[in-house]
Amino acid sequence: MRALYLLLIACLLFCHADCLAFQLESNAILRVYTEHLPPYNYLDNGKFTGYSTEILEAMLKEADIPANFTLLPWGRAYLSSSSEPNTLLYTTTRTPEREAFFEWIGPIGPRKMMLFKLAERTDIHIKSKEDLKKYRVGIVRDTSAIKLVVDRGLFSRSQIDEAPSTTSNMKKLFFKRIDIILATNGGATYELSKLPYKLKDIEPIYTLDEEYLFYFAINRKSDAAVITKLKHAFEKVKSSGLMDALRKKYSVD
Repeated sequence: MRALYLLLIACLLFCHADCLAFQLESNAILRVYTEHLPPYNYLDNGKFTGYSTEILEAMLKEADIPANFTLLPWGRAYLSSSSEPNTLLYTTTRTPEREAFFEWIGPIGPRKMMLFKLAERTDIHIKSKEDLKKYRVGIVRDTSAIKLVVDRGLFSRSQIDEAPSTTSNMKKLFFKRIDIILATNGGATYELSKLPYKLKDIEPIYTLDEEYLFYFAINRKSDAAVITKLKHAFEKVKSSGLMDALRKKYSVD
């Protein structure tokens, strides 16, 4: 009888530990990594904001998942999220090279990249992609855009000036350290609003035919329940009409 009693106690303790472990796992704080990429994600007076940020915040609220946000340079944000479980990265491009490292939630929207020059640089004439080979271009370090422009024959690696952010590239453009920058239209507009320049000071000269889309990417080794909750939450947020309203708010193409 004593043996049966001890067995029953052991089973109850095992079940309790199992339930507690599940509860701890389910309530684990999701670590969210992002970069400065307006109008999608950026800091405004110390607060995380932007088109993608507001979508993600709505998803986290819907899924009842706590999260800590960290702003890092793109290379560090990508490295951390691709190697650590229970981490989410945004806003990121879904490419074949990245497919195996993440579960993908989205799409958030199209990635429309453009090349810009200073309006005063009347010496720069782009009639075909071959003309681009004469100039030095600024692109954010460690982004998929670098591989994209090289693979498409738009620029060679030696023409690319890598910088930690679009802000750095925009400053280099006006200081004439580079000839062209690669950015989204919304990103370029935002950066100019924070600098002593105006939108009329730059002009688009080439639009990339972009087949890739922006997504939220969650590490594949993350808690399966968290991944499922976030995917369901995204669909609810999408069907609510919030994303359409945010596109207008942030002028996202």
